[in-house]
Amino acid sequence: MTLKHLNIFSEVCRAGSITKAAEKLNMAQPAVSNAIRELETYYGVRLFDRMNRRIYITQAGQTLFNYANSILLQFEESKTALQGSDAAALIRVGSNIAFGTTHLPPVIAAFRALHPEIPMKSTILSSGQIMDDLLHNQLDFAIADDTADMEEVYRIPLASDQMVALCSPDFAFLPGFSVKDLSAVPLLLREPGSGSREFLDRLFHREKIQPAIAAESSSTQALIELALRGQGVVFLLSDAARAYVEAGSLILLPMEDADLTRRYSLFYHRQKYLTDSMQNFLEYLKSCFPC
Repeated sequence: MTLKHLNIFSEVCRAGSITKAAEKLNMAQPAVSNAIRELETYYGVRLFDRMNRRIYITQAGQTLFNYANSILLQFEESKTALQGSDAAALIRVGSNIAFGTTHLPPVIAAFRALHPEIPMKSTILSSGQIMDDLLHNQLDFAIADDTADMEEVYRIPLASDQMVALCSPDFAFLPGFSVKDLSAVPLLLREPGSGSREFLDRLFHREKIQPAIAAESSSTQALIELALRGQGVVFLLSDAARAYVEAGSLILLPMEDADLTRRYSLFYHRQKYLTDSMQNFLEYLKSCFPC
C-alpha cells in the first residue's frame, strides 16, 4: 500500500465513480480499478459494493476514507513544514459571499500592507463550497456562517451582521408584517448551500414556516432586480440594503419578532500545520474582530 493507492481511493470516494476519478487523476480506468482491488486485497475487506454498474462505499470503505484523508493531509502538511515554514509561505483564505464582499476586502488589504512579503490567495464562494475546500486541504482558512458542527475543525467567532427583508414599494404585502407572514409572500432566495440560504432555512424550520419560493439564484443582484420589479421579498445584509432604502426603491419589512443576526466564524483544520505567515494572519484577524 502506498500514498498513491490512498490518493486514488480517496478520489474514487469523492467522485462516487471510478470513471470520474480516473478522469480527475488523468489515469486510465483499469489502473484505478486495479489500485482499488490491491487495497481490498491488502486489507482483506470489500471497500465498495458494485451493483448495476455503480459503486457504493461500504462501512469498511468509509472507515478507510476517514483514515486516508487524515494521512494525505498530514503528508501535505509535512511538506509545508519542511519546505514552507518560513514567514513568507502562501496563505489561502476562503470566505462565503456575505463576509467576502463586506468584511474581508479591507482585512486582506490591511494585512498585505503590513506584510507585503507574504503571498495570499483569497477565494469567495458559497459556504458549502468553502467548507468542502477546507476539509480537502484546498484552503488554509475558511470564513463562513457560524453553523458548522465538525469535529475536524477549530472555530473562532469573528463578526455578525443583520439580515433584513425588503420589497418594492408597490408590492402588496401584509400590514404589520411579522415572521409568520413569510409563508404568505413569494420569496427570492439564494441557492441551497449558500450561507444566507442556510441561515434562512434555519429560520423557516424554527418558526415552522413553509416558504413560498418564487426564485432561487446564486446571484444576489439577480434577486434584487426581481424585488425591484415587485416579484417578491428579498433578504439582504443591512449595509447592502441601505442604498436601496434611502433611494426609496425598496422598503424594509420590519420583523421585530425574528432574530435575523447572521454570525460568522473562522475555521481551520485541527490537523493543519500553521506556518509563521498563517499564524501572523490568524492573530491579525482575531485582532480585527475581538470577541
